[in-house]
Amino acid sequence: MEESKENLQIVCDKLLKSRSIRFAGFLDYMGNLVAGGFRSDVEPLKDDAERKKMFIEAVLRVRTRQDFDENLGPVSYAAARRKNVVTMTLPFKKHVLFLSLEEDINIDQMGQKIVQACNES
Repeated sequence: MEESKENLQIVCDKLLKSRSIRFAGFLDYMGNLVAGGFRSDVEPLKDDAERKKMFIEAVLRVRTRQDFDENLGPVSYAAARRKNVVTMTLPFKKHVLFLSLEEDINIDQMGQKIVQACNES
């Protein structure tokens, strides 16, 4: 799949059909949101400025993990379970897929579903 903004938005729209996914967005390596957004019925827990900081931190963590790919293999996804949400990041070619999910999800099952959905796109 070509990584045009339109194609990335199609992937996000597909992911946001899941009731478990609150937010799906592709970030560039500067932490800018390239495509994506919130599921239509979700109230954001953070304002724009806080989300931007969170995006930058997420991209830095993904890039840092890539330093170990040669020895350990590439990361499929990384997740953090918090009280109110689960956040997940997935390296995706020249972008980072950042997700916010409902707190009661099974991280491994959802991670595999998202990886599969991205591979099909």
